Amino acid sequence: MQPDVSFHVNGGPIAMPDEDFELVINETKAALQIVQAGNIRTSLLTLKLVMEKNCYDRFLIGTDTPTSTGVMPQGMIKTIAEMSCLSDVPPEVLIAAATGNNARVYRLNSGFLQPGKDADILLFDAALAGSKKTALESLKNGDVTSAVGCFTAGMPRYIGRSRCTPPPARYPKIIRNKIVNEFTAPPMLI
Repeated sequence: MQPDVSFHVNGGPIAMPDEDFELVINETKAALQIVQAGNIRTSLLTLKLVMEKNCYDRFLIGTDTPTSTGVMPQGMIKTIAEMSCLSDVPPEVLIAAATGNNARVYRLNSGFLQPGKDADILLFDAALAGSKKTALESLKNGDVTSAVGCFTAGMPRYIGRSRCTPPPARYPKIIRNKIVNEFTAPPMLI
């Protein structure tokens, strides 16, 4: 069997035996998805192995929530913070696993900031009163970040503080807005 993706390689919450990780990496071309609800030690093992074997493009970050362990708000950000602070891997590389790697493996028209891709973007900053000054520094420190803006389909959905994250160290400033605050779909032409 040669699956496209090996889901829950870090378990959910019980992981496969350590010796099987190298088998999956060496004997398949499957992408390796870790999940927030899984075993953190084997998440780090998977990350270490894909970095050593130069197959990071196969590393995916997922959430798998809700699960029997409950709902994990900000599961992707929490996983990025955990993997970053417990490894030598920079948070921006882990963000790529949660965005671009997922988009490529699942053939989505998103996950990359480039012309022709779906423009779904979250803006983050360090949380107020945190010990770090930027979102990337916060993630590397193991801290969650503050969401300060969201765009879907290229349209702003909110700018300012998210009700689901800590207050931000800085609020974004809208310099110029030519988009009407109309968030409904355009009328269908017949």
